[in-house]
Amino acid sequence: MNCYCHMSPEERRTHRSIARRQVLAAGGAAILTATAGCSTVLDFVGDRILEEVNILNQLNREISGSIEVVGPTGATLLDTAFTAPSTEADNESNIVAYSDVWTDAGSYAVSIVLTDIELEGVSQASREITIDDTEADMLAISIGSGDETEPIAFRVGESFSEFGQTSENGSQ
Repeated sequence: MNCYCHMSPEERRTHRSIARRQVLAAGGAAILTATAGCSTVLDFVGDRILEEVNILNQLNREISGSIEVVGPTGATLLDTAFTAPSTEADNESNIVAYSDVWTDAGSYAVSIVLTDIELEGVSQASREITIDDTEADMLAISIGSGDETEPIAFRVGESFSEFGQTSENGSQ
């Protein structure tokens, strides 16, 4: 469980763990989407759950670590520790979300370091990502996505369904 007692008011405003009922709603939407053959419902729910920067724990164990986002001007916009419950945690979401990170369109340096865990020999990752629309673009960092070549995957998109899509070279 995330403890807000040691966070500043700014951290409490920009960090939130998604409520389990929201994740269940997204799961229900995913089932509807799969049976309907379209991503509209999934995107509708995802847009209400996700924020600008999202850490998705795809593992069956809790993970902890730290994340840092440096903006186009070189200013550190997010630098915090996180704990993300497992996919099997009762009453807790496996998503940690941060709002109000993007300041301007441009290139952002994102680094994540996991504590006490390695996935396929990897415990940290860094990427330069491009944010074109600060109002619409979101970042999803999927930890333990099942892809051995990318155990910590970075995806930028405007909708939840875009996080599963990659370009021809395998990145977004």
